[in-house]
Amino acid sequence: MALLLFTPWRAAYQLGPAEGYELMKAVLVSQGHALYGPFWNDQPPLHTELLAGLFLLFGPSVRLGRLVSIGSAMLLFAGLSALARRGSTRLAGVMAVGLLLCASESLRLSVAAMLEVPAFALGVAALWLWVQGRERGTVGWFAASGAVFGGALQVKFTAALLGPAMAVDFLVERWRQRCRAGNPPHAGASETAGTRPQQDPGWQGALAWLAGATGVFGLVAWIWYQPGTWTVFWKSHFSAGTAAGATELGEVFRWSLFQDDLGLVLPGLAGLVLLAGARRREVLMPAVILFTTLLAHGLHRPVWPTYRLHFAIPLAWLGGLGLVEGFRTWRRRRQAADSGHWAATTASVTIWSVGLSAALTLAPEKAWREWRQLRRADPAASEKTVVMLRAAAARNVRWVVTDQTLAAFWAGLPIPPELVILPAKRFWSGQITLQEVREVVVCYQPELVYLASWPEAFEEIADLLQAHYMPDSQGSCLFKRKRPEGSP
Repeated sequence: MALLLFTPWRAAYQLGPAEGYELMKAVLVSQGHALYGPFWNDQPPLHTELLAGLFLLFGPSVRLGRLVSIGSAMLLFAGLSALARRGSTRLAGVMAVGLLLCASESLRLSVAAMLEVPAFALGVAALWLWVQGRERGTVGWFAASGAVFGGALQVKFTAALLGPAMAVDFLVERWRQRCRAGNPPHAGASETAGTRPQQDPGWQGALAWLAGATGVFGLVAWIWYQPGTWTVFWKSHFSAGTAAGATELGEVFRWSLFQDDLGLVLPGLAGLVLLAGARRREVLMPAVILFTTLLAHGLHRPVWPTYRLHFAIPLAWLGGLGLVEGFRTWRRRRQAADSGHWAATTASVTIWSVGLSAALTLAPEKAWREWRQLRRADPAASEKTVVMLRAAAARNVRWVVTDQTLAAFWAGLPIPPELVILPAKRFWSGQITLQEVREVVVCYQPELVYLASWPEAFEEIADLLQAHYMPDSQGSCLFKRKRPEGSP
């Protein structure tokens, strides 16, 4: 509700770096263009197709794209809260939500029309469904978890970072079941309520999860993928050129990424140590997610600033659950007058105090800074590029070639599908050249060309601009196509 009521999601020009790509893709798909093929796109289709359907019903609007993200954020925070309070109290869920709110990029991505929050919202929902399946012993929960996780992957592949946590949880549960079978409880003994299922689905649960995941993932791929789609995915994300370009640009994992998030990192690490020291079952999934994320981003390049959300989710989970359970464990030891472990108790109290202090001081300050930065986003109505393109598009404009994708969306001007998505990794992986940009301009003959921050492309088509275009009075880098002689 705070995001809906107190953030400028209706009028802010830009809240995320890739909003222009996602919104313009959805516009063109809603107009009948296929998402793959001539339309270069290195991301899965589910979010784009959903947004395109909304655009068909209600018309293209930045608000619709951001409402999808806000709704996804609601699911993400609710899912994290539900997971954190498993085996603990409601306070653990509240603290986990509070810690996630203070993380860098968390608030902004919760409003921006981008893929990260929708993908991880579905991923966290899949984790919750998995836990329900394990605790209830019902195969249907596992199948639902797999189906939702397959959908998460078809929003963005980075949701795969959550997959190993379920695999490890399954293997640990199998091991525990073997131990129980070898050491049956004494007569009259009972398990803690909610920790042992009525019946263990075993491998049936895993197969149901796999069927749900592959079914949904495969169905989406069958409906929307085209020949060559997997090649685009692979080259864009895993080619040697992409890795080299990211390294040269400095888009790699660095420990300094966490220096602004000590209010999240310290409680998260404290929770990890306290839960692991107490041998709590609940530490397993967030710890595996954190380790998987560190390993993946330590090896894979590029690492974009928006990927901070990947670390924030397990750290917030560990922090919320660990600080509550650390205090409860210390209190139980104190009530039991357990003086034989005074060194361990002192160490755990110290770790808990450091984590709690960071959560109560650094975290709120960071959340306030993130909130103020979000609130100060410039409105689109005063954005010079939007005003200029709207004024230049007074006549009927079929196409505009520009590197300002979001401004073109706000102005209601479509970009040729081949040039909608132009991230650096497309050039790094060799999937587009300046000559190909020139060919697209020759093919589409756009009515407007605006390449203010792309001098290389401007030089490549300089002769075309001189022969067929004239400078517009609105801006030195804006060109209008000349009217044929004799045309009205």
